[in-house]
Amino acid sequence: MKNPKYQQLNLSLSGSLFGGIYERSRDSRKSQNRSYSPGALFDLFDITRPSRKKVARGKGLKFDNELTNRCKEKLKSMRLYSLASDVNVFWNLRLTSTAGLAYHDSARIDLNSSLKRFYPEEPERTLMHELAHLIANYRASGSRIQPHGVEWQKACSELGIPGEKRCHDLPLAIREVKRKHAYRCGFCGVVVPRVKKLTRDSACYPCCHKHNNGNYSRRFLLEKISITEAKSLAPQHSWI
Repeated sequence: MKNPKYQQLNLSLSGSLFGGIYERSRDSRKSQNRSYSPGALFDLFDITRPSRKKVARGKGLKFDNELTNRCKEKLKSMRLYSLASDVNVFWNLRLTSTAGLAYHDSARIDLNSSLKRFYPEEPERTLMHELAHLIANYRASGSRIQPHGVEWQKACSELGIPGEKRCHDLPLAIREVKRKHAYRCGFCGVVVPRVKKLTRDSACYPCCHKHNNGNYSRRFLLEKISITEAKSLAPQHSWI
């Protein structure tokens, strides 16, 4: 029997704790013959390709033809023709504290509309930052990679932004998200906060990486704990 496929989620927690999870993909519960292409919202969510009109009307997105063509030209100069034909750039009116997002499955880049206040430096830099994510994932061909690992850093250098930081330091609005669910690794004790409840068997990423060669193991399954216990173990997070 073939081993089930898993999607890696790498979550960086504030404070001294660092946590993450391995999450079993829905495709592994269906047919083993069905191919799976992991999506990415910085490797956190599965994203499906939407139609441009539906997205623009329903999710506060505004398509930018000029920036899209700029990305296409960059990709063609790097001989990434397939990715160049798919890439699209939008201004996302719903983004607040996030400067930009890259969706691997749909080759889509969303930019915070507030970046226009810092024209021309920041929109261009953020655009290249997110394009580097698409390039790194495209070159990985479905293999698991770190969101800001060596593959992304290499792409950043090729796009003219060597030494790019993983997070921006722009004075954008701060959005505080309340955590409604908490999970704890019974092996290392790390607490993983979640806005939404986990619906699949999930394991502690640091433990899998350290003790099982980076592969998923049920030895390190995350166990749900109460918010009261989570507040005492990890008070640095915003709990409800």
